Amino acid sequence: MTGWLSMKLMGLITLINLVIGVTLGGLLYTIWPEHYFRWYPSIPIFYWVMGIVMTFILDRVKREKGDVTITAFMLVRFCKFTLAIIFLWLYASLVRENLKMFGFTLMLFYFIYLGLETYTVYLFEKKRMKREKKENDEQYQK
Repeated sequence: MTGWLSMKLMGLITLINLVIGVTLGGLLYTIWPEHYFRWYPSIPIFYWVMGIVMTFILDRVKREKGDVTITAFMLVRFCKFTLAIIFLWLYASLVRENLKMFGFTLMLFYFIYLGLETYTVYLFEKKRMKREKKENDEQYQK
């Protein structure tokens, strides 16, 4: 990934996180105020940081290995899931405020980002497969 592409992807992650975070937070705050909790902003911030770190790690893997593999993606996903569980555990241990809603919101964000990241990797794999097919076709024509 070039520096420009990496910056563009990080900007996209920031924009998506901002839109989802503000929309869901606004809905909770205005329509369902009984479900809003003070620590809500920590969830979008957590997933924003995880998205930036994931981009950095996958970019590094691509630079070292030439391509991002599904194994590397799944390993990063596992780490993200583990960190989400640790985040939930820390919240439950230290804050204990509106725990059910915090857990539900954290899970909702997790599934939203799981879908977005899976779609992104699908697009990268589709592009990679198309590139490999083109390279193979060029080799057979020689």
